Amino acid sequence: MADRLIDRTLRAFSDDLSADSPVPGGGSAAAYAGAMGAALAAMVSRIASKKTDSPDQARFIEEMDGLRADFLRLVDEDSAAYARVATALKLPRKTEEEKAARQERLQTSLIAASAVPLEVAKTSRRLLDACARGIESASPMTASDIGVGALMAEAALRGAALNVMINLASVRDPVQVKALSEDLDRALEGSEDERRRTIEIVESRIAR
Repeated sequence: MADRLIDRTLRAFSDDLSADSPVPGGGSAAAYAGAMGAALAAMVSRIASKKTDSPDQARFIEEMDGLRADFLRLVDEDSAAYARVATALKLPRKTEEEKAARQERLQTSLIAASAVPLEVAKTSRRLLDACARGIESASPMTASDIGVGALMAEAALRGAALNVMINLASVRDPVQVKALSEDLDRALEGSEDERRRTIEIVESRIAR
């Protein structure tokens, strides 16, 4: 795409997602979900810091701003990685030489297209962990916001995981598949329980 996705309006980005093209797709959407979650967590901490401006809060805000920047970078990196897969799929395959060249390029592109959403998944897990910490300092008026941040983190994590898995399904190198799959498993491990605990705390604070 000519323009960076993160420079487009929300409406234009949603239009891009709805178009009859695989790029951008679920990986970029997952990364943007993570960016929104990190932004919410940063907002909650900035509001809390107006009352208690502590070094811990400043570090948390800096951490969230860093995660948000990472997610925004990954929005475009995911689309760029899968665009290379799409390009490889279109390579000619009439001769044996063309078939071999196409397969080599496709496999390289698929591994790269698996690595990017894996980074989204790892970053999402860091955000989910951070939301679990950040809820402690959230005011009652912003508890729901960091709860949404945690939900967005899990959505980004699960969405990115699906993109890792679908790309790895076509990777022929068992060593790469094993390494990337194990990395993904570590990112996912315990995430559902952590999200549940965080949301339970949020709901206990805002229950009528």
